[in-house]
Amino acid sequence: MTARLGVSNLAWAPEQTTEALGLLAWLGADGIEVAPTRIAAWERLNAAAVAGYRARVEDAGLRVCSLQAILFGRPRDQLLADDAAFRALAEHMRRVAEVAEGLGAGIAVLGAPRNRNRGALGLLDAEALAAERLRVLGDIVGPAGLTIGLEPVPAQYGSDFLLRAGDVRRVVALAGHPAVRTHLDCACVMLGGDDIGAEIAATGAGLAHYHIAEPELGPFAAPVCAHERAAASLAAAEYAGWAVIEMREQPDGLDAVDRAVRFARQVYS
Repeated sequence: MTARLGVSNLAWAPEQTTEALGLLAWLGADGIEVAPTRIAAWERLNAAAVAGYRARVEDAGLRVCSLQAILFGRPRDQLLADDAAFRALAEHMRRVAEVAEGLGAGIAVLGAPRNRNRGALGLLDAEALAAERLRVLGDIVGPAGLTIGLEPVPAQYGSDFLLRAGDVRRVVALAGHPAVRTHLDCACVMLGGDDIGAEIAATGAGLAHYHIAEPELGPFAAPVCAHERAAASLAAAEYAGWAVIEMREQPDGLDAVDRAVRFARQVYS
């Protein structure tokens, strides 16, 4: 595959990390996406913990490509609420940038629908405010070599803003910041009512990151998303970024990880 293949560390229990990394390397994956609180809680996620985790990943012959769940456990940090809530978000993003730099990650996926919901704000006002504030966040993370990958999240996941890929592209264009780009997730795009192949094509060179995912971060025993169309569109767009399997930890543990990686290598190669 032209894109490099990663797997989210949500897919295994933290105590399985060493075994999981060995499996991923053996299967030919290139890296992992990290939910930081799977390393340690935010208050304990210090430089030593970050450096230790990066060393474990790199010792296995992999690399940390990206971050996700960057606002997990941070309900007060809000993109579109009052100034105090946004200041809290901006300060936390400084921390996220430090963690990403320490891990060597270049993308931070921003889904987090409950941290960016618009509530009573009108749609146009919400888009304008989001663009303005994303520029601020871009200025914070950009110097660390980090790009925010803004993700469309469907209503099914608790979102009321940036539900579809076109919405995200519009706000990214309004923000006009090199460190704020579009991230697409196969399942989120499908649940939002769009065709993943068409949305990849429409995003083109603006695509910063891509998730190979099933609804509710489910397993890949019987995939329902249009992965073949997505793969063809990524190839046509000459996408050379990361394609990351996003899946929750499953009852059959690392067997599900093995199955997902084999599926991705077959379909997205």
